[in-house]
Formats: sequence, structure tokens, C-alpha cells
Amino acid sequence: MKTADRIVSLVKKMKRNSENMRSWKNVAIAREAFGLLQALDDPEENAIGKALACDAIVEQLSEYDVPRFCLEILRWELGQLEESAEKYDRLTPDEVRAHIAKLEEWIAPEKVSDSVFKERYSRWLAWDPIERDPVWEELYLEVEEEVDREMGDAPRGMGFCFGYWSEKRAALARRGIDWKDPHQMNPRVMFD
Repeated sequence: MKTADRIVSLVKKMKRNSENMRSWKNVAIAREAFGLLQALDDPEENAIGKALACDAIVEQLSEYDVPRFCLEILRWELGQLEESAEKYDRLTPDEVRAHIAKLEEWIAPEKVSDSVFKERYSRWLAWDPIERDPVWEELYLEVEEEVDREMGDAPRGMGFCFGYWSEKRAALARRGIDWKDPHQMNPRVMFD
């Protein structure tokens, strides 16, 4: 299988994971796809194609859970766009720069408060400050894998979020982190 075809196959797998509410699995797949993309030395693959592949990869990641990894991909994507003499309407360097700026602000709570971040990026729900800490990203895969294992094949429909948050809170507590879930952070909001 050609490298480009393998990357497409991996992105499709990521989309299936997202549809099945298991987007945490996409981090490892994204690392593989991004590594292949960076090593891709195929004259048929141009910089715009590589940038679009980066965009497809980041789209399937939970960017606030793995912002530093997303930033790595986005910065490489921006380099591809800037390197290309071609222009592409669907994806511009300015859009990627704006995405980078948002994630850079997310990982810098000392520079951009939660309230400023919420206003600037139209986020309405409050979040626990630990979610902006590097430790969150470091533990993300480990915690999500444990929670997924605990949740098993529980239906991912109405009410699932409460069981998921409970398991996640317990998994984080076992690692010394007192996490407040979205319902605790937003008591006046109804979640299903």
C-alpha cells in the first residue's frame, strides 16, 4: 500500500472512532499518520495535499485534550501551506495561524484567563482549570483507555456522559487529580 493511501486509511479509521465516541483512540493513529506524512517523499504529493491531510488529522482529535500535539501538526501544516506556491480556498495560512493562536492561548492560562478565552472563542461552558495543564495531556490516553475499559459496551446515548464523567473522575482521582466534570462546573446547564 502506498504511503498516501495508508494515511487516507488511517484518517478514515479516526473518523470511525469519532463516530463511535472513542476519539481518544485517534491520538495513536494520528501519531502514525503524521509520522508517515512527514516522511512522505512522493513527487505526486504536493504541499497543499499534505496540509489538507494535516487538517483532516487534527479534525479528528480532541484538540483541548491534546493541544500540544495538535499544535505540532498545525505548525507543520502551516509550513506546508507557506511553502506552496499554490493557493487553496478551503484552507488558508491565516486560518491555520488563527487555529494555532487559539491553542497557544489554551495552553497558556497564565496569559489568557478562562473568561477571556471563553469570550474570544465563543466557549460557553466552564471547564476545570486542570484541563489546561500539561499533565492533562500527558495522562489523556492512559485515563481514556482506562475509562473506556470500565465503560465497556455501555450504550453511548442519552445519559452516557454522566457515567463517563464518573469513571473519568475516579480514574483521575487514582492519579491524584481532583477533576470537576462539566456538570459540576456548569450546574445550571442540563446535560443528557
